[in-house]
Amino acid sequence: METGNQKPTKPGKEPETTGRLRLGDFLARRGLITHQVLDQALVEQRRSGKRIGEILLGSGHVTEAQLLPLLSDHLKVSYTDVSSLTLGPEELDLLPEDLARKYTALPIGRHGKRLELVMADPLDYEAVQDLSFATGSKVTARLGSRSQILDAIERFYSRHLEGAGRLMAKGVTGAPAEPMLTPRSQAPSALDADAEGAPVIQLMNLIMRKAIQLGASDIHIEPGVPEGTVRFRLDGLLSDQLKVPAALHPALVSRLKIIGRLDIAERRLPQDGSVRVTVDGSEADLRISIIPLQHGEKAVIRVLDTSSRSLELEGIGLVADDLKKVKGLLECHRGMVVVTGPTGSGKTTTLYGILSRIKSPTTNIVTVEDPVEYQYPGLNQMQVNADIGLTFAAGLRSILRQDPDIILVGEIRDAETAEIACRAALTGHLVFTTLHTNDAPSTITRLLDIGVPPYLVSSVLIGIIAQRLVRTVCRNCKHPSRPDASGIVGLGLSAVSLAGGTFMAGKGCVKCQETGYKGRTGVFETLVMNPRIRDLILRQSTEEDIRLAAQEGGMRSLVQDGLDKAKAGVTTVDELGRVLEVSEHAAISCPGCGRLLNSEYRFCPTCRATLRRVCLGCERVLQSGWIVCAHCGQEYK
Repeated sequence: METGNQKPTKPGKEPETTGRLRLGDFLARRGLITHQVLDQALVEQRRSGKRIGEILLGSGHVTEAQLLPLLSDHLKVSYTDVSSLTLGPEELDLLPEDLARKYTALPIGRHGKRLELVMADPLDYEAVQDLSFATGSKVTARLGSRSQILDAIERFYSRHLEGAGRLMAKGVTGAPAEPMLTPRSQAPSALDADAEGAPVIQLMNLIMRKAIQLGASDIHIEPGVPEGTVRFRLDGLLSDQLKVPAALHPALVSRLKIIGRLDIAERRLPQDGSVRVTVDGSEADLRISIIPLQHGEKAVIRVLDTSSRSLELEGIGLVADDLKKVKGLLECHRGMVVVTGPTGSGKTTTLYGILSRIKSPTTNIVTVEDPVEYQYPGLNQMQVNADIGLTFAAGLRSILRQDPDIILVGEIRDAETAEIACRAALTGHLVFTTLHTNDAPSTITRLLDIGVPPYLVSSVLIGIIAQRLVRTVCRNCKHPSRPDASGIVGLGLSAVSLAGGTFMAGKGCVKCQETGYKGRTGVFETLVMNPRIRDLILRQSTEEDIRLAAQEGGMRSLVQDGLDKAKAGVTTVDELGRVLEVSEHAAISCPGCGRLLNSEYRFCPTCRATLRRVCLGCERVLQSGWIVCAHCGQEYK
C-alpha cells in the first residue's frame, strides 16, 4: 500500500496543502506523531526503502488500532474491523483459500457482479486486478488489519476444513485424473495445481495440504455410518477435522491407493505405500497404511515433514547439563549409545541430531532403518525389507563389511540384532540404536532379558538417553498460572518442589487450535556409564540398584527434567502427568528443599532432611504418627 514516499519537512514548517497530504504529514497534523519522529522515519525510509506506515508500526510509535482508522480517512478507503467479522460458507465460497492467503484478503459479500473484499493493501492495483480475473467479478476493496486478516483466514478456512466439506458437496465425477502426488521413485510434485481436477482429487490434496500446514504428524481417514471422519494428530493428540459421507469414503481410499501405487482392487488385505509431495516449497514424505475394517477401509498417513524439523541437538530440548553429557558421548570412538522411549517420542530426531553433529568427510556413517525417515546427505542409508529377507540383523552383518566408522541401527527388535550391534561396538565401531523402554535404567534390564550377556552389555554400553515429547505452551496466548493440585500429586511432587517457578498456561487461541499448546519439546533422562554401574550389571543387580547408582552419578530423571521445563513456563504440570506414566515416577520430593530424589533414599543428600523415619531398634520404616514401632515395640515421643 502506498503510505507516503515524501521529503522531510522541517519542524514548524507548514506542509503543502495542494492535493492530498502525504501520510507522514497527515499523521503529524492529527497529533499521532511528532515532526521529530517523522523526520527520523523519513531518514529510515531513504535507507531501507520501506513505507512510512510500516516504519512507524515497526518502531512502535503507532499501533494498528491507531493507524488504520486514520489511514482509511487519509486514503478515502472504507475501513473494516476484521475481528468482528463472522464468515459462513456463503462468503468463503466467494474466494478460494489460496488466493486469500496470497493476497491477504477476506471475502465479505457479493452485490451483483461486484465482489467486496477486505484487504491489508486495498491500493495494490495488481492484486485487485488478479483477484478480479480469478473470481470473474469486479472487486471493491476495503482496508483491514493484516494480522487480523491472517488470523481470520486460519479461523474460518483452516480449523475444520470447511472448504473441503463444501467441495464434497459437488460430488465425485468421472475417473481420477493422473495423480498429482508422486511415488518416491519420481520427482516430487506440487500440491498447488490441479484446480480443475475431480472433486475427490481436490479434496485429498486439500486434506494433505492442511495437515502439513498445521504440522500434523498423522492423518486418519476412518470409515463410518452414516459418515466417516478425518482426524489429524496434532502435537501428539488426535483431533477431528472433517466428516466424510459414507458414499465418498471409498473414493478417498482409492485415491490414496493410486497415489501410493497400491492395488486399487484389493480391499480384503492390508496394504502399505509411500509418496513424496511438495507444499509451499517444502518437501514431505507420506507413508500410507490401509487396513480393512467392518464398514470399509481405514487409511493412516504418516507425515514426515523433514523441512520443518530441527536436526540440531540444541533444538530438541536438552538442558545444558544433559547436552554436555551427550556431547561427551559423541567424543568416544567406540561403544554403543541407546536412545529409548515409546513410539513417537522423537528418538529418530535425536539420533539424526547426533549424526548431524559428528558427520564429516573423514567418517563413514552407515544406517539401517525401517523406514528411512530422514534422507540426509552424506549418510549411507539402508532400508529394511523383510519380504526379501533384509532384516536388521542381515543388514547389520552387511554393514560390517562396508568399513564403517559409525553405525545407526534403527531399532533392536530381537536378540540376534542386539548381539550383533554389541559385538560391532566391541570391535571398534560407534553404534547408535533405539529400544522401547520406560526409562534409562530399564534399558539395561531389557538388553539382559533379550539374551545379551552381562559382560557384553557392561563392556560396550557407554550411554542411554531416555526421552518423551511434551506439548509446549502456546506463545500467543500464554499467561501465568499455578499448577493444579491433582497434577502435583499425580507426579509425586510436593508444594515445596514448585517453589521459585514461573508457571504458564495457554488460554486457547486460533494459532493453537484453542488447545493452549503449540509445538512439542523433549523431556530427557541421560545415563552415562560409570564403573559402579558396570559392576552392578556384571553382578546382575536389580533395576532399582542401577537407578540409584545412576542418580548418585548425576542422572536427572524424566520427572525432574519435565518439572524444570514446567517451572520455566515451557510446558505444564498437567501435560507432564499426561505423558509420564506412574511407573516412571521413581522419585520422591524432599520436604526440605523440594528436590526430586530416589524413593529408596532415607535422607536428602542436599539439605540432610529426613525422608523416611526408620526404627532405631529394628531398622524398619516407621509410619507417620507412630509413637511406638509396630514391629519391635520401640517407643518414640
